[in-house]
Amino acid sequence: MVLIIDDNKDLAGIIYEYLNMVGYEAIVAFSGEEGIAKAKEQKPEAILCDIGMAGMKGYDVAEYIRRDTELKDVYMVAISGYSSQDDVERSLKAGFNKYLSKPINFDYLKKVLGDVGAN
Repeated sequence: MVLIIDDNKDLAGIIYEYLNMVGYEAIVAFSGEEGIAKAKEQKPEAILCDIGMAGMKGYDVAEYIRRDTELKDVYMVAISGYSSQDDVERSLKAGFNKYLSKPINFDYLKKVLGDVGAN
């Protein structure tokens, strides 16, 4: 199962539809707080999380997940419109395993999730 956390409902919906179309079970949260609650409840194999959300940022979500004893090993992918080397490094330091720049390359996303075995 893949948890998508993004406050952009249109983009979250597109990712959700794509993942379902290619055989993944997916769930969506529209804020960092909602995403953490769903992660605790559903225990996903992977989390796709936007960085620049209103309220709780993606960095904060990643840091929280990494401190949680039940969730700390979840594979996390940062999704962001920011793509400088500093942005990538900050996301990795916060606890993300991979970084995807928007617009999302869905073939690459499928490969990343396939490597994790998240379906």
